[in-house]
Amino acid sequence: MGRRLYKLYRKVRFLKNIILAGSGHAHLEVLKALTKEEIESNRFLLISPDRRTFYSGLIPRLIAGQITANQLTIDSADLAESKGITFLNDSLSSIDASTKTISMASGRIEKFDVLSVNIGGSQRRIPSESPMETIYLRPFGNFLDQWRQVEHQFMNMGMNMTQPKFVVVGGGAAAVEVATALQLRLMSANIWNGEIHLISESERLCMSFAEKVSKQIATAADRIKIKIHLNEPVREISVKHLVLKNGQSLTFDAIFIATPNVPSSIIAHAVDSFLQFAPGVFASGDCATMAEYPNLPKSGVIAVHQGQHLVSSLRAALNNLPPPRFIPKRRQLNILISGKNSARLNWGTLSFDGYIPLLLKNWIDKHYIKSF
Repeated sequence: MGRRLYKLYRKVRFLKNIILAGSGHAHLEVLKALTKEEIESNRFLLISPDRRTFYSGLIPRLIAGQITANQLTIDSADLAESKGITFLNDSLSSIDASTKTISMASGRIEKFDVLSVNIGGSQRRIPSESPMETIYLRPFGNFLDQWRQVEHQFMNMGMNMTQPKFVVVGGGAAAVEVATALQLRLMSANIWNGEIHLISESERLCMSFAEKVSKQIATAADRIKIKIHLNEPVREISVKHLVLKNGQSLTFDAIFIATPNVPSSIIAHAVDSFLQFAPGVFASGDCATMAEYPNLPKSGVIAVHQGQHLVSSLRAALNNLPPPRFIPKRRQLNILISGKNSARLNWGTLSFDGYIPLLLKNWIDKHYIKSF
């Protein structure tokens, strides 16, 4: 009896409302780490418009035809519910930090003691006169629907079809991998007369990498016949063609928008070094920018590191302690597919291409998915 009363006292004494808005990579780390005691002693609520989370690191392999959509899907709602966390199928629309309340798309309002936001970023929308052929990588659910149509229309006809042309807009790591994956998919489908164009408004690819690494990435893309257009801002998309800065008209069958994510408008300003933008309100991943590190790349690797740190921050908040400071790692490991049997490993100024980096990438991806 005494033990049961003590447990009841702990629940009454320490009960807090903790809301996890979004089920991105950072919150997946939180879901994995939370203990049964922590969950039972507090009220945890996970809010997301989808019961699934898509692992962005495997999107290129999906495009290349090496895996199916099910193999990059994590059942985040099932994971939360299995641990005793309430799942709400909804999406965050606004935050009132002064009253510690949030509003959702459904009109529902929830109060919180601690709020963590990991809802992902968004891509800048480009005015398009070809909306059916304009494909954004985010949100992934929409991307998958459009990608299936591209597969059906272009990837199952082999050499009997007319010359397919795909354009990828963006100059970061995601854009490079999407362009590479598209070329690999055409090759695997025995389509040798297709064209892949990669268009970037920057002066070189992967600006967050060292300059010599950027050159190596461009060389690898050129080797598999990806046509690169630098210093080419895309302001609008015409009917199945683009007009480049030099006046050249570039036709396409589908155009993929893989530009960097921008922070969510719901996060009013940059977060501090504790990943907070208000007391007890955290934000991580692509939806937020750190004031102290404004050029920190938006990537799954960073989101996972922030998620691992967020576990400590939430535990501190549960015990009424100040959160620890988040200091990004000085070097980030990035591995980008570069060919049918190769990938490029990048770590600071270190970069090399080959089969071993591809094996390492596949092992990391497989281990990550299995961890859920």
